[in-house]
Amino acid sequence: MFSNLAIDVALGLIFIYLLYSLLASVVQELVARIFNSRARLLTKGLRRMLEDDDHSKDLGWFGKFTFFNWFYELGWSVVYFFEPFRKSPFLKKFYSTPSIRNLGENSATSRPAYISPQIFSQAMVHLLRSSVPEHKATDALAIKAALTHNYLQLVPGTREHLLQLFEDAGHNMAAFRINMETWFNETMTRASGWYRKQTQTWLLCMGMAIAALFNVDSIAIARILMKDKNVRSQLVQLASSRAPGYTAITDTLIRKNVLHKDSAFFRADTSVRILVSDTSLLGVYGMLRSDAGDAANVLGIKRACVTDSTGGHITLRCGYTHPFQQNGWLIFAGWCITALAISLGAPFWFDLLGKVVKFRNAPPPADTSGTNTAATH
Repeated sequence: MFSNLAIDVALGLIFIYLLYSLLASVVQELVARIFNSRARLLTKGLRRMLEDDDHSKDLGWFGKFTFFNWFYELGWSVVYFFEPFRKSPFLKKFYSTPSIRNLGENSATSRPAYISPQIFSQAMVHLLRSSVPEHKATDALAIKAALTHNYLQLVPGTREHLLQLFEDAGHNMAAFRINMETWFNETMTRASGWYRKQTQTWLLCMGMAIAALFNVDSIAIARILMKDKNVRSQLVQLASSRAPGYTAITDTLIRKNVLHKDSAFFRADTSVRILVSDTSLLGVYGMLRSDAGDAANVLGIKRACVTDSTGGHITLRCGYTHPFQQNGWLIFAGWCITALAISLGAPFWFDLLGKVVKFRNAPPPADTSGTNTAATH
């Protein structure tokens, strides 16, 4: 069996990264639920579809640069957080239709997190048809009149695109709805990419906060594992006993582009699907928090206050007690490495952990040199 120093050190580090990546994912999911992040992202996607959401022109010459656009869009994200329908009259009408409004869970989360493409096209048809002041013989004539005269006061880009979809459908209502549903699906697929990038940014920030809060210093941990055989053995045992319990949680994180039953919004994110309620999320957080405490006790990395009698005077010193954590810059560098590792996500580390364990437990290759020598004689 392969059980050398390098493999055991790698196994210990991978387990630490997996543990804290799962912890960060659960915290991220709790934050997403508290701030209703998916509903807000869905609104962002619909705003991009139905309203003129391009703010780069506001910056003039500076709008050519991604750096300035990023900060400017960040400012607008804050504005939309408090005023989701600011300068978006049609989007507000869209969310006010009964077919959309009734999808919200309650007054606190009145906007739905998921909308099916069929509901989207239905709401659009209802809005267009009801905007026509005089009765038309058919729905197709009503839609044509609504778009031609722009009774809903759509922005030019949206109105033109809907007109083109209507013409592509040959003025057939069923085909027009299918065209709108395809348009919606394409936008929501892009929105899943936005959420993925947003989640990775959150994980990086949370990773730095968790590394500092729990003192997860990658450099110190690696040095301890390389120097102390007893600690290395205990952490490998802890990884072996705890990792199987993480399978169910991690399995939900590695499912990419899972289509929600009632939505075209692809959940390619870090949502923990088995954790239905906030109570369950808190329970898993408690379990991971306990495992993090066990790992910290094994490693012996902690903050504490100790008495120092050097020089004949008893003084109380508070801070990092481990001898491998005496350099502040190295500690910070270790935290940064941990944050970057956490941002890679728990599925990455779970997959890597399985490969390392499999390699470690694999039997050594059979020595056939003696057999070959005997055969030659």
